[in-house]
Amino acid sequence: MIKIEPLFATESTQVRALLRHQGEPVPYESFCAEDRYMITGLTFWQHWLPCHWHISPSVYVAKEDGLVIGMISLHPIGKSKNCWQVDHLVVHPNHRGRGIAQELLRFAFALFGSQGISHFVAEASDQNQAALAILANCGFRRSARITHYQVPADLKIDAKVDAKAEENFRLAIPEDQASLFQLHQDVLPADLRLTFQYLPEDFYVFPLKVESLDKLARRLIRRKSWFWVASDSERKVITSACRVTAHREGDYHLEFAVHPGWAHTSRDLVNFVLSIMRRAGMKGMVIAKAYDYQNSVIEALEEAGLERAGDFSLLTRDHWLRAKSPPKKLSLERTVGLNPLGKPAINIPKTFVAPEAHQPFLLKADRS
Repeated sequence: MIKIEPLFATESTQVRALLRHQGEPVPYESFCAEDRYMITGLTFWQHWLPCHWHISPSVYVAKEDGLVIGMISLHPIGKSKNCWQVDHLVVHPNHRGRGIAQELLRFAFALFGSQGISHFVAEASDQNQAALAILANCGFRRSARITHYQVPADLKIDAKVDAKAEENFRLAIPEDQASLFQLHQDVLPADLRLTFQYLPEDFYVFPLKVESLDKLARRLIRRKSWFWVASDSERKVITSACRVTAHREGDYHLEFAVHPGWAHTSRDLVNFVLSIMRRAGMKGMVIAKAYDYQNSVIEALEEAGLERAGDFSLLTRDHWLRAKSPPKKLSLERTVGLNPLGKPAINIPKTFVAPEAHQPFLLKADRS
């Protein structure tokens, strides 16, 4: 009998072994998943709390006779925690074809849906047709295509372009939070904007002292995430930004956001970020992520010489689509039809007959 339970610390070793059976190129975030799941096993108590209070990824395992044969992990996107991403959905090769993956998905949807969560996203490789079919059968649809690029170690950057770009780009400051939020809202398509439901708090910027480049790099890595931005001083808006996520020293993840009106600055943004990271000593595995609706970013990454690491599909599952059709409008007719009236009736009063037959009706006064 198969049971689905929360992940406990004693099962972390089995889960780490199960992750090695993924037969597809996985997104960059999956490389650091094993360490996160060790922490999740220690915070098993969070599964008895509402999902909005979870402090680490929510991991559930399918067990048969005490052995872990499948797992699913989810984590919230943004501070609102109204959208959750399916990070991993893995089943042991010896137990595939039994419908375990679908049951894990249905379990997660029922658990989180009962708490008001109606938005889910997932990333699957275009080469993994089985995963795409499973997610499609469970209500997911393709919303965008994602391309991951890897920075080669021998990448050469034009020094002239770097010197020119340095004048326009800078490190984000706490006052840029609202502008960063507005930039990402403008870049996202309308359907993804409703799915992710970002808040201004998702773009919080830690205050940092700008010192030497070496000290600044160490402080940024400890903060795990930061932004490089370009702003228009006349319009007082941020035109483009790059979020750098340092999962650990030597592993970096780049996400670019360029306003459609300033698409011509994508090439300068890419070159500046790559050059400043190299001068700061941030070497190792650097992965850049680009969506199909960011044509200027994709062109800039390919012109810079980055190597394509894999193509993925962004799949979304939104309950709100069921109520997306507009309600039927009430039509008021100007003419009112009534049933035809019958023929008018004429009431003729009957002749009054005295109590005594053939006797005229007399008043009491006359009788006396």
